[in-house]
Amino acid sequence: MMDIQKKRDLLMSLPLMEQEQRWIMERLDTLSVKEQYQLSAAILRTGKLEELAGKTGWELETAILHMDPEVAVDAVNCLLSLEDYQICFPAGSYAQLGSFYLRHESHLPERAMYYADLEALGRRYEDRHPGLFVGNCYVEYPEHPSAPRCTGQGLIPEDDGWSMKVKLASSAVPEGVWLRLPDYSAMTDRPDEVALALDELKTRSLENCMLLDVRCSLPELGNLMEQYDSALELVNDGSDLGYVLDEQGQGMPHFMERFAAALEFEHCRDLRLALDISQNLHCYEWVPRDGLKDFGRRKLLEAGVSEELLDSGCIDLEGYGADLLEEAGYVLTADESAYITRNNLEFLRDWSAPEEAGLSMEQQ
Repeated sequence: MMDIQKKRDLLMSLPLMEQEQRWIMERLDTLSVKEQYQLSAAILRTGKLEELAGKTGWELETAILHMDPEVAVDAVNCLLSLEDYQICFPAGSYAQLGSFYLRHESHLPERAMYYADLEALGRRYEDRHPGLFVGNCYVEYPEHPSAPRCTGQGLIPEDDGWSMKVKLASSAVPEGVWLRLPDYSAMTDRPDEVALALDELKTRSLENCMLLDVRCSLPELGNLMEQYDSALELVNDGSDLGYVLDEQGQGMPHFMERFAAALEFEHCRDLRLALDISQNLHCYEWVPRDGLKDFGRRKLLEAGVSEELLDSGCIDLEGYGADLLEEAGYVLTADESAYITRNNLEFLRDWSAPEEAGLSMEQQ
């Protein structure tokens, strides 16, 4: 692996602003196995970064950092487009691609598969889904070229399409590899992040893997390396967190704001408890700071105050609303964006043990 100071020196030589330099270093440091395959395909498709195509792991990282500075922005845009590239695995040949198609998309009875021309099916798949073979994968190009999202002016979109990045090692690959969660194999019936990582680690089960490092999109959840001894359990819970963040409470308004406020209210520093809180947001009453005026107005209307008086501007509705909430036991969040309290609804647990719950739950 490249020396960290050398890497920083190389990044500083690229025509990127400081924010972009930090962003690309983090992305390169935590590229998952799947992302390495996707990046190779994205690079080859641009026609500008051919020297990087086919490289994975530290070879890819080193090559990107040594490339001509004039194409640095193109490299960033490749990193921003990875989710547009679909992976077929295992599919390192036309015959394997044909087998992949039969198993995951054709619904052909298993008995009939023995009579299929796998290579012909693989070439047919390629015609319908243009892409290229990289290692033991076939990477499908997006239907339309990805629009550039980085202009070189320091405005890189947030890399927020993940819940957790986990670095795992095996006896065969002690230096380890990254995987990016959630893993969508159960939803798509296609091998995803975990399968690709296990293949790279030359092992068949997460139970044979050791945890080396973890990055969580919710850093307030604390040190996950201390919370988990099992790579399997951490990856499963990390994927569950990803599904939670994707679903956004099945369309619940202000889901992330409510979730963050509840985590803070319960002083949550545990992933399992956080997962339970995400499924029990109905157990919390939440009022945004910018809704105080409407809250105070509604309560006064319920008390019989006329709309004419309320519209006169002579009553501080926002202050009155805040006073009512504080009297009722609501707590203002640290960023002062909302008030929150616990109600009397039952809090159900699927992940955490009762002793992990905060005081506010124990009293219910």
